[in-house]
Amino acid sequence: MQDSEIIERVLAGEHAAYATLVERHQPQILRLLERLVGCRETAQDLAQEAFIAAFRGLKSFQQKSSFSTWLYRIACNKAASASRRRRPVPLAPTADPVADTADVSAGLEHADRRQAVEQALSQLDERYRAVVVLADMEDATYESIAGILDIPVGTVRSRLHRARTELRERLQPFVTAESSPS
Repeated sequence: MQDSEIIERVLAGEHAAYATLVERHQPQILRLLERLVGCRETAQDLAQEAFIAAFRGLKSFQQKSSFSTWLYRIACNKAASASRRRRPVPLAPTADPVADTADVSAGLEHADRRQAVEQALSQLDERYRAVVVLADMEDATYESIAGILDIPVGTVRSRLHRARTELRERLQPFVTAESSPS
């Protein structure tokens, strides 16, 4: 069943149908918010707020964009509001389960790399972080990012360029340290 059909059912009074939309979109919204705010618990809280706000605003949803684009916009706004209230906290590194010493070493290197990227992301201005997360981690098109963030496509391009440049600069010491002989 399409999102638009579910929305029609919800608007017709079948509020329980909204659970289908939540189940369908929750993994992507949680992943987006976790990347934007850097904290799993905060992302879960913000996702819940986003879904509640979407439910309450469903009557005003004009379906000019897809429900997911509208929901992403709500989630990004929730993340921006949270960011203004407090600085994001980088996620703790998590190593993958490993069986032998070589795997342990590779897992730790992966965790270190992930931590460096998460920390660099958390230091970006929220406008740039949102664009780079949507483009490079969520594989959103420039047009959909423009719709989600309610900005022109040209602004998406310039913010993405600026975000990638800043990330490159912030990660340069990590890359240099990895490539130098021990």
